[in-house]
Amino acid sequence: MEDLPPIAITEQNPFCLEMMKRLNIQRKQGHLCDITLITKDDQELKAHRNVLSAASPFFCKLLQSDMKENREGVVRFEEISESIMEDVLEFIYTGTVEVTQENADELVAPTNYLIVPNLKTIPGRYLQQKMCATNCISTFYFAEKYDCEELVSDSKSFIHENFASVAVMDEFLSLEAKEVERWISSDEIVVEAEADVFQILQKWVEHDKSERKAAFEELLRHVRLDFVSRDYLLNVVTNELVRDNAGCFRLVSDAIKQTTFSSDDNLSQSPRKGLDTRAIVACGEEYAFCYVPQKDEWKRLPNRLAKEQFNNLSTNMIRFRDQLFMFHYWGRSERYDPVFNGWSSVPFDIWQDKVTVIGGELFSIDQTFKKIKGVKKLSKTTTIKKFLVESCSWKQFHSSSECYRKESCVIGSGNFLYLLGGKFPRTSQYVAKADRFDITEKKWEEITDMQQARGGAFGVATQENIFVAGGADKENTVLITCEVYNVSSNEWQLIANLNVCRTHGSMVCHGGTLYVLGGFDQTKENPEYSVECYDSTQGKWIVKTTIPVEKDCKNEYAFKGCVLNFSKGVLDNLADAVEQKVNAVYDSTLSKWIMETTIPVERTVGKYVNSKAVC
Repeated sequence: MEDLPPIAITEQNPFCLEMMKRLNIQRKQGHLCDITLITKDDQELKAHRNVLSAASPFFCKLLQSDMKENREGVVRFEEISESIMEDVLEFIYTGTVEVTQENADELVAPTNYLIVPNLKTIPGRYLQQKMCATNCISTFYFAEKYDCEELVSDSKSFIHENFASVAVMDEFLSLEAKEVERWISSDEIVVEAEADVFQILQKWVEHDKSERKAAFEELLRHVRLDFVSRDYLLNVVTNELVRDNAGCFRLVSDAIKQTTFSSDDNLSQSPRKGLDTRAIVACGEEYAFCYVPQKDEWKRLPNRLAKEQFNNLSTNMIRFRDQLFMFHYWGRSERYDPVFNGWSSVPFDIWQDKVTVIGGELFSIDQTFKKIKGVKKLSKTTTIKKFLVESCSWKQFHSSSECYRKESCVIGSGNFLYLLGGKFPRTSQYVAKADRFDITEKKWEEITDMQQARGGAFGVATQENIFVAGGADKENTVLITCEVYNVSSNEWQLIANLNVCRTHGSMVCHGGTLYVLGGFDQTKENPEYSVECYDSTQGKWIVKTTIPVEKDCKNEYAFKGCVLNFSKGVLDNLADAVEQKVNAVYDSTLSKWIMETTIPVERTVGKYVNSKAVC
């Protein structure tokens, strides 16, 4: 070996680099080497034990053992070629290596075996740069096989983010059923709509139908059918793969029923993260907004059709068959279709007081009066009607002289219509009385009275609980309290108070969290614009945001709200109303919280859809 001049560098890092560079020169010249590595093509490479042991736990353990390789100073590698071993040694000695198309794949396995993780990362990053829809599946399984953590994460993210295009490639279509299940069961896959996942599954089965048909039912369970539109499900149920399999047919049929449930908390599945496009819609007068809790932002919807005065006390706002419906006291009804992002009039012609959804069907309740021959007084009758989708008409479902109360809170849950609080006709005092109507047995039954008398209260059903808040008490004082009814135990229990007194508002459940919005404040005249959510971990209500009403319209328009599913494309393309942070200040003189916020909103042109049918 030719003599090298002394290292003249005094800084630590450059000194170490220069020293390793010189050790590498010695290695290549065979100088002071004490270990020989023999590759699969019978080529010998010399190295230094101490250097290999310091860089690789594999060599460190081997060269301190009593094994033959340590005693003889010769280590044979049956699966590593000379060129790859040279690349490994080059990296161990210098910390650098040239990665090319030819050696990228081949470097990963040896470095995994020899436990040189820093070197394994370099070809992994090269493979990541070359990744595309056609090779990302094989790249992922390759990275997983050799424990390339960074490449596993990057390739998985790529597949999730581009799943719709990846799933039509040969690599995906060649996967075994258990691997397809692994991907389509993930919350992370990004698709335009859940219906795309069904189409992907169908295409995979059709790729080798005779062999894969048997796996279809199990894989179908991983399609989030609860988040597929009803119209699409009606087509799916006639699909050959579904129609010919009793289990699949039952899954889709159950999903068709489930799509019309009034509360998303009843759903057995959760949406994929990229498709969690449920939003809280708030409507007042001609204005319509939607609030996206995940992003804490408001979006502007097209203005409503109805220009008449918005009567908050007698306007019903519900979700039915993937659309939003508003029923007004003068008999006019309108709906918002989130697919077309437009409003249309509908021929419901309903004059009933309250409307709710029970078991996927639309029911109304009101009091009617009948004149009895020979009797001066009118007969009061509580009438429940059911909406017939096929004929777009209402049919009387049940009639009795029991239960009806004005300004009561009506909630549909399970097989029951709950009638909570309110006041009896020709009286002014609100009561705590609670009843429910069994739509299966067609009969009324009393349940335990609420903790407080309430009129103009609002609530929502969530699984085994009924939540009710606000309204006014016996003295006609607007309430701040909230209580919950346990269906199983038939008991009411008070929970944390709201932050502001509120009557004739709305309560909704979004992703398992309760929200309260709209209605009027303690004056019963001024609209309340704050939006509160219930933090179950802290057991208290938190002011989350405010409805973005233009400043010149404040104290004019009261709002109602409900939860609605949007398609991802529609939600993304809606104009922002305002992104705001709410400052809540407690005014001790008024004994209420005041929201400090400025709310400038751009007026947008609404899109209207002419339609005459619901179905």
